[in-house]
Amino acid sequence: MENGKIIFYGTSAICIPFLKNLIKNFKIELVITQPDKKGGRKNKIIIPPVKLFAIENKIDYIQPEKLDKNVEEIISRLSPDIAIVIAYGQLIPKSIYQIPKFNTINVHFSLLPKYRGAAPVQRAIENGETKTGITIFSISKKMDAGQIWYKESFIIESDDTTEILWDKLSNFATPILTSTISNIIKDTITKKKQNHLDATYASPISKSEGEINWDMSANTIHNKLRAFFPWPGIFFIMNNKKFRITEAKVAPIKHSLDIGKIVKLDKSGLYIACANKSVLKIKTFQPEGKKPMTPHSYSVGNEISSNLN
Repeated sequence: MENGKIIFYGTSAICIPFLKNLIKNFKIELVITQPDKKGGRKNKIIIPPVKLFAIENKIDYIQPEKLDKNVEEIISRLSPDIAIVIAYGQLIPKSIYQIPKFNTINVHFSLLPKYRGAAPVQRAIENGETKTGITIFSISKKMDAGQIWYKESFIIESDDTTEILWDKLSNFATPILTSTISNIIKDTITKKKQNHLDATYASPISKSEGEINWDMSANTIHNKLRAFFPWPGIFFIMNNKKFRITEAKVAPIKHSLDIGKIVKLDKSGLYIACANKSVLKIKTFQPEGKKPMTPHSYSVGNEISSNLN
């Protein structure tokens, strides 16, 4: 274990690979995570994965509703060398992020200043990017605008969904975070300012964005499917029923129909006319209240509309 006392802020499961590596190399003095909450169909208590990790590994943790004076006093008493923020879910005030000797750093899943904000992985996939990366930077007053300690690019594969890419990026970034912390503590690395003129923003995802507009190209719709998996998913309305698309691809054919028309339906899928003469092939979908199935299976006993617009 290296010298270095750490405070860790995080909530979601994406933090776990980082924590597993960090406890092998540093002393985690405290984990700060979001409070338990109720959710799901049965309104059960949901415990943050980071809290469960802290309990299993006998690490002290707190779950403050707000990062207030009380939290400030707790962190000050611990005299940490550095604090790390990954998928925490709450802004950290200056009075707190400046307490550690080397302040507070964040792991962001994009090549800053590109895709600042809440949904960098989803927006990169949605926009058809073929490259992203991770950036480790010092937190500042403005969101994701602090000076950069380290960044490295990573290829987005054509079949990567948000879930897959999150997993890849977290495993990719885990050893990088550990080495970067070591270099910061040893003073063998320097920060660089971001070029704010190049900044772009990854706004939060809303559930309503999942509804398909057939005026988009098939490739754009396919990218949305990848970006919005596992949440919120993409869907269309047919015969006043909601259909969530669970598997689709861009068909290697062109059409000359009105947008939203059914090009064909066979055992391989449902083919929809999209913008730019492109065609989306829906391999499986989930009708409201039912399990995922092929469109062909659904069509046995159910009407498939000839026009989805």
